[in-house]
Amino acid sequence: MRLLGCLASLAAVGHAAEVQLRNGDRLTGEITRRAEGRIHLMSPLFGNVVISESDVVFVTDPRAAADSLVGAPPQVSRYASTPPTAGAAGSSALTAQAAPGTATTPGTPSTAAAGNAPDAAKPNPNRWRGTIEFGFQQEAGRREGISTALRADAEREHGPNQLKVSVRSLYSELDDQLISERSDASFRWRRDLSKRVFAQAVTSFLSDNVKAIDQNYEQNAGFGYAIIKRERHVINVGGGVTGQFRDALKLNEGFAVLGEVFEDYTFRINSRLTFVQDFLAQYSPVSRGDYILREGELVAANNEIRNYRIRVNSALQGKVTDSISMNLRFEYDLDNTVIDQSAKADQRLISSIGYAF
Repeated sequence: MRLLGCLASLAAVGHAAEVQLRNGDRLTGEITRRAEGRIHLMSPLFGNVVISESDVVFVTDPRAAADSLVGAPPQVSRYASTPPTAGAAGSSALTAQAAPGTATTPGTPSTAAAGNAPDAAKPNPNRWRGTIEFGFQQEAGRREGISTALRADAEREHGPNQLKVSVRSLYSELDDQLISERSDASFRWRRDLSKRVFAQAVTSFLSDNVKAIDQNYEQNAGFGYAIIKRERHVINVGGGVTGQFRDALKLNEGFAVLGEVFEDYTFRINSRLTFVQDFLAQYSPVSRGDYILREGELVAANNEIRNYRIRVNSALQGKVTDSISMNLRFEYDLDNTVIDQSAKADQRLISSIGYAF
């Protein structure tokens, strides 16, 4: 009986539809519905799967002509009808030859559909896309503690320009002692100068109560190079110059100029999992005349410390649905100019739930 069941499953797979995703994955099963820019696929392994057409490259269904979705707008469901007749199949063959960016329907020649799709039906590639993440942890019993993390990221592409906005707020306390109270925000603009080379400018703000930083403003300008630029893997490296103004306890207020190197990496593991990582190092050979905390007293550093900072962030993002995600982040930040020696470096592991828009 098991052998018969396996043979039946293999026979069903042989007549199943196949959906090829942009990340290279392929899913097979029966397409039960297709509407509102989504494909509903009944998979023998994963059950009912809902796939956004923006993640799909090609659809092969024995009941309809092969369909390329590269650059095509969402299409009206066409799988609820009966299998096409011989005449419809002939016209569908013409439809399959349409340009990838042309919206088509079975039984309609490609020339009739080319250029006739209304602009309102086409997705807007220039709109802002992003996520809002929230993490919460509470501890009770021998120790009392609470920790919250709120983060929002938004990105937009417009021609050769890529814009990114990030906002973050962290707060935690343990046994009525403040562990973290930090807010920061940044705006990054990148412009492609060639296929591999880009220019970028980053404006950022930081306030950290634990590190005694009232306000920190930075403006960066630099260039980068894409070492790897593929559908699933992207690695960028670069460098630049950063101007910094810092006000910390009204004692080491002033300006500084730092050299900077950066790296960021994105790996789309599959349609559901994505790994991202970025690294930043800043250094200034000239001390700003900061103060340090020595034996409980603030004294002038007198070039005893160097102005440098190292930051490493990494995240594993998993999509639960098209809009909901679970995220695991590791963050490390070392600032050598912080007055309190024990607060120079901090690291945190944050799990959060996110909403995509």
